Amino acid sequence: MLANDFGGFIASTTFDDLPVEVIEAAKLRVLDLLGAALAGYQLGCHANLLPLVQNPGPSTAWGVGTPLSVRDATLLNTFMSHALYIEDGSRYTGGHPACVVIPAALALAESRQASGRELIAAVAVGYEIFLRLGRALYPSLLERGFQSTAVIGAAAAASACARLMDLSPAQSTDSLAIACTLGVGFKESSKSPTSQPLQVARSAESGVLATLFAAQGVPGAESILENGFLPGFAAKPDPVALTDELGKRFSIAEVYTKIHGGCRGNHAPVDLIARLTQGERLVAGRIAAIKIRVDSATFANEIALPANGKQAQYSVAFAVAAQLVYGESSVFRYTDAALGDPEIQTLMACTEVEADPKLDLAFPDKRGASIKIVMHDGSCRQGEIDNALGEPEHPFSHEQIEAKFLSLTEQLPDRRGKSILACVQQLDVLDDISALCSQLDLGHAFPHSTVTSDSIKRVS
Repeated sequence: MLANDFGGFIASTTFDDLPVEVIEAAKLRVLDLLGAALAGYQLGCHANLLPLVQNPGPSTAWGVGTPLSVRDATLLNTFMSHALYIEDGSRYTGGHPACVVIPAALALAESRQASGRELIAAVAVGYEIFLRLGRALYPSLLERGFQSTAVIGAAAAASACARLMDLSPAQSTDSLAIACTLGVGFKESSKSPTSQPLQVARSAESGVLATLFAAQGVPGAESILENGFLPGFAAKPDPVALTDELGKRFSIAEVYTKIHGGCRGNHAPVDLIARLTQGERLVAGRIAAIKIRVDSATFANEIALPANGKQAQYSVAFAVAAQLVYGESSVFRYTDAALGDPEIQTLMACTEVEADPKLDLAFPDKRGASIKIVMHDGSCRQGEIDNALGEPEHPFSHEQIEAKFLSLTEQLPDRRGKSILACVQQLDVLDDISALCSQLDLGHAFPHSTVTSDSIKRVS
């Protein structure tokens, strides 16, 4: 049974089994995710959910500092991590492993006073399960109306937690099997991005619950993958590929890192428009039309007329307009004020976004875009791009990812961003993960969510 194969992998994989590049990648993934979460905290993404998660416990609510139960901390921290859509992802799965794996693993690790090495192993294992299951389901899962992160997140979070608890192969199998019944979420919920992260957060929380349940000796259905999960979400899943070189080849390097804000589908058009303009300021009055072609998966997310800054996260037209007007399209540009900017509105009105069947032929190996800019003087600029920057083919450097983190956390008190960065850099020699978690307690530095997008330095 596939669940048994995965359970054996989860139980047997330790820090010492990980290649150096996987260790370093896991550390960067933790750093990048914390940057996303703390940006979400500063912009008040926790405000509506925090009053509903008040069970006390040993795990830190990031930013807020409130000690919560492992499950509540996972729920809240995952929600903040995913709320701005600035965390990593994989175009081969259509999902975001960091926001489900890392909050669950870190909340449980803090409760157990685990070491940084144990956390790194858990992150690597959780990513592996997420990426392998995701490849088997995607894009069929999307075509059926589901959201990858919510569907796969419970199994991935459970795998990371089972590794942290050092469960036996049988218990790890049970943890995964139970979790596979708990993750669910619909793509349509993206039309309401203020509440959409809740389905992802519940999936991560479910992964924790599944592991704690299995640790008590409660069994799961060993055949759940073959006879339930895979056929339930995918048309023709490949079970052989799921376990090919399992434990010998790690997939964490296949994830992308975001610099721009908003949905990943926006990023290829933004990178292309930046290349076509090469830093030149093209004011709205000079542009007659912008014609953008994207793949069908990107177009399915498109909100042509966003009602607010949150919905603008799913608008290619807005993202491109922001790049033209402001010279960047960072997470802090997706605001009501920016959406209401007359120049932004003028550019969006002359922008046409359509799906191009030709781009679907290479999806998801390529998630590209083409753009044609028609000027009022009759001149044109046009081009195409295979993938956005930050993909494995064009990865950001360690320095660029660290710079992104520092930019997202610059407004935190007491140079806290630099302290967190230093702690994550030393994660593999950290004896107790609580040293990192204590840095994430900001003592209600932003108690009333008064920080605005304009008060935070733009990501560059």
